[in-house]
Amino acid sequence: MNLPTDYYMKQRPKLLKDHRKMMAIGQPIIQAKYGQALAETAVAKSAVEFEKLIPQIPYIGGAANSMTDTLVQMTSLLALYRVLKREGKLVAEIGDLFYEMAQAQVNRFPQWLRHLIGRFYMSRWNFRRLQKRAAVSQQRHYPGDFVIELVPSQDSQSLQGINYLECGIVKFFAQQGATKLTPHMCRIDFLLFPAMGISLNRTGTLAQGCTRCDFRFNQ
Repeated sequence: MNLPTDYYMKQRPKLLKDHRKMMAIGQPIIQAKYGQALAETAVAKSAVEFEKLIPQIPYIGGAANSMTDTLVQMTSLLALYRVLKREGKLVAEIGDLFYEMAQAQVNRFPQWLRHLIGRFYMSRWNFRRLQKRAAVSQQRHYPGDFVIELVPSQDSQSLQGINYLECGIVKFFAQQGATKLTPHMCRIDFLLFPAMGISLNRTGTLAQGCTRCDFRFNQ
């Protein structure tokens, strides 16, 4: 299959705008940790890094794949990671910073809305949608894609869990020499799902060297 080579470049203005929005959330957090000068420098340089990364983001189906947005957002953090690494910051402290940024993003939405999104995520309608997504992913049309299999509930009509057999973030970060950062991205899941009123259990991840990421949910 011939993959589009300019999908992300065609969206460059929007992607840069979205990156600036994410950095606007992060800048006060960076400033609180490292001071105003470094915060301003890191945010400005991250935009340069992100622009370099745009044409390298793996094509995984574009707008037809909901994980495309996730991959782009992680690329924004990858750009900031590179800048902070050059400033001598440790991977663990950068991971903590990203966790705080994710928390700040979550806090922008009221609890009722987050829980409404959670109910949709666990709905039978979304279960059927995810079944289609899983089937497509298992065909492995796109080398950089996520590959998933669903774990249905006992009635086979709703979602108990998802196994990630391949992770687009793990693969892309490895290509970019950022393997050590990936487990810190996995940690954010334990923030996002509870924020939606969904309990998450997981025994291991691909980023930790396991054979799968075994997400199990309860609402």
